[in-house]
Amino acid sequence: MRWFHVIATLVLALEAFLTAPRLLAESVSPGDPFEAILQRAVEALDESYDSWNFRPEETVDSTTFTINYIASLSTDGRRRLDRVLILHADPNRDRVVTRREAVRFLEIQLGLRWVTDDPLRLSNGRVVDFAGFLRADTDQNDEISEQEFVVAVWNTPGAKADFSALDKDGDGRMSLFEYASEEGPHVLNVTDRFGKSDSDGDGLLSEAELAATTPINRQHLIRSNVPAFDDDGDGKLSLVEFQLSMLGNFNYPWESLPEDHDHDDALSFEEFSFHPRDLFQLQKRYYFHRLDRNRDDRLTLDEFEFEQQKSYSLYRISGGGESVDEIYASDRFPTIGSPSVSSDGRSILCHAVPPGGEHKSLIVALSADGGETRDVCTGLMPSWSPSGSRFACSRYEGGAGVWIMRLDGNPERRIDDGWGAQWSPDGTSIAYTNDTSIRIYDVASGRSRVVLAKEDHPYRYIQPSLTWSPDSQRIALLGNLDREIELGVLSLTGSPSLSRRFRTVDATGQRLAWTSNGRRLLMCMDSPRYGRSLIYQLEVDTDQPPSVFPDSGTGMDWQDVCSSPTGTFIVATAAQ
Repeated sequence: MRWFHVIATLVLALEAFLTAPRLLAESVSPGDPFEAILQRAVEALDESYDSWNFRPEETVDSTTFTINYIASLSTDGRRRLDRVLILHADPNRDRVVTRREAVRFLEIQLGLRWVTDDPLRLSNGRVVDFAGFLRADTDQNDEISEQEFVVAVWNTPGAKADFSALDKDGDGRMSLFEYASEEGPHVLNVTDRFGKSDSDGDGLLSEAELAATTPINRQHLIRSNVPAFDDDGDGKLSLVEFQLSMLGNFNYPWESLPEDHDHDDALSFEEFSFHPRDLFQLQKRYYFHRLDRNRDDRLTLDEFEFEQQKSYSLYRISGGGESVDEIYASDRFPTIGSPSVSSDGRSILCHAVPPGGEHKSLIVALSADGGETRDVCTGLMPSWSPSGSRFACSRYEGGAGVWIMRLDGNPERRIDDGWGAQWSPDGTSIAYTNDTSIRIYDVASGRSRVVLAKEDHPYRYIQPSLTWSPDSQRIALLGNLDREIELGVLSLTGSPSLSRRFRTVDATGQRLAWTSNGRRLLMCMDSPRYGRSLIYQLEVDTDQPPSVFPDSGTGMDWQDVCSSPTGTFIVATAAQ
């Protein structure tokens, strides 16, 4: 079969079709214009398979079908084996693909339905918020647990009740069918959203109208999508143009910025990725094709916004900032984070995140001088026990939770649901966030208790960036208000009490640090003066605002910081 002809035919068909906006509007309005794209894709498939529609009983080897499909989408025709896609194309695993299965496969690849056969786009123009489902499904098993749901909705009041209402069969797991039930909150009326955004009632959305109603995390899409989908060149989007664009498509987390991994100041088709599960390849190819206005098979910043990839390293800062030495960097892991220094100051734990995302992150152990380095286990945000034989960390295994791990990488026990486990300096307790609360786990008894409940603080969300004071009597935290991040200090002496210390919109990174003398906290914030994130210090028991940590390197972009228990140095991650 002439497989490479498939994408050529498809792209030409799509391009010809979509440059005729009046025909498109007349043929599909008020339904879903993606149905028309599907029809063109099916026509291209049949043409490439020598009129397969007239011989529907014929089959194609599933492996060959999938490999050649991947090659047809690739800009260079590269062929590779993808076992997940083979299963999507051959759901009954009989090793052949029928035409009916091929059409279903195209529906999946265009984001019209999921492999469970649940629809993602409906004939009435409504769209399932599958992006929200993907964000919540952290263990990627196509269902959402109660804990995953609670975390995904920022631990808002009533989250557990909302989960119970959607969990129709009461099995403690929310399927996509339950998530996208018609009476539920996760099926979005795109036409209605368009109408509410059209403030002047002209049936078109200007960039100003889009900016007024588009969520902040999607604002950057306006600059690229308006010129890419404005087929009639009037500088505005019609309803159909809006539905076709990424702005009106909610079945994938387009708000995430792809990363320029090869540092060539452009995105390749492979780099045009928005989630660890790189789904809907045909839809992705369609968007890449539309955004690539000069047709050079790459997206530059004037065509689409992306993250210019930074490579982070771990640094040791000694002598009050007089010495800044790189002690760990890895080509495998562009992101290094959450360092923790052992009580004797000789060893460091940190997490290292590969390009595929934090679900694949490893905890790494190294000597404090940057010598011996080894991979310990999967996980995030490690925290040494004072004895140095164990550590606490966060892991996705078995659902998002906090664990005690042995130094050889073997698990000792799972503590609880939650995130950001931090071992106290006296070794007796582990603090972590859970359902908008802070809990403390007693290591000796194995029991947990709430020390800061939701009703006792003003925050929408408490970040998992807790840090203990050296005397184990206080915990510093970052709490998210509506528009600001607040530094708070929770006293555990007597009845727990919260002191609200400092507010900012500029906090960065995942780690706070308490200095060994117990008087100062270290945190990273964006500096208006230097245009990057710097290390700041704050006197805990005064009203003085934070100040830049002396000579920590104002040419560096600092993210995570940790103070050694010995007080002789700090470690922090930074990008140059």
